[in-house]
Amino acid sequence: MKKIQILLALLSLVGFSQADELTGSGAYINLNAGYGSLQYLPTGSLATTLNAGYAFDRGFALEGGYAWLPSSQYGASQYNNIFDVAAKGTIPLSSVFSLYGRLGAGVNFQSFSGTTNVGTPYSYCQNNSLSNFVGLAGVGGSFALSNHFDLRVEDTIYVPFGGGNQSAGATNLVLGGVQYNF
Repeated sequence: MKKIQILLALLSLVGFSQADELTGSGAYINLNAGYGSLQYLPTGSLATTLNAGYAFDRGFALEGGYAWLPSSQYGASQYNNIFDVAAKGTIPLSSVFSLYGRLGAGVNFQSFSGTTNVGTPYSYCQNNSLSNFVGLAGVGGSFALSNHFDLRVEDTIYVPFGGGNQSAGATNLVLGGVQYNF
C-alpha cells in the first residue's frame, strides 16, 4: 500500500511539473480532415472529425467527438458515423510543440446502399445499416500558432467490438487540422 501511495505522489508531481498554466478557459474545439481506410474493404476516402473538449491542465483533457467517413465500396455508397468520448494526455515538449495520445470508446453507425455490380458482396446489394461499439486509440502532434490556435496532425484507429459492422474491420484515419482554444 505504501508503494502505491509513493507512486501516486510521484505521478502527480510529474503532472504538475509538465503542466503550464492554461491561458484560456480550458475549453477547445478542433476540426480535422484527411484520409480514412477500412481494414477489410478495398477503398479509402476522405475522412473528417470534429472534437470538443476541456483541458483540465496542459497534461490532461476529456473530449467528445464525431468522425465521418463516406466511401464507395464495391460500387455501393457507405457511410461511417462514429461518436466517441476520449481521455487525452499531452506532453508539452516546448512552448510551441506538444505530443498527445487519446484513448476512448464510441459507437459506429454504418449505412450503405448497394448495387448489383458483378463481384459485389450480397450484403452491399441492399440498403442497410449496422452499428457497433468501437475502441479508439490515437497519437498526434500539436503546433501552437498563438494562445488560441493550434495546427494538428493525428493518426487515429477505431477498433470494432460487439456486434454490428465488424466485417469492415478497424477504421484508420490520418488527419490534419486546426484547433481553437477558448
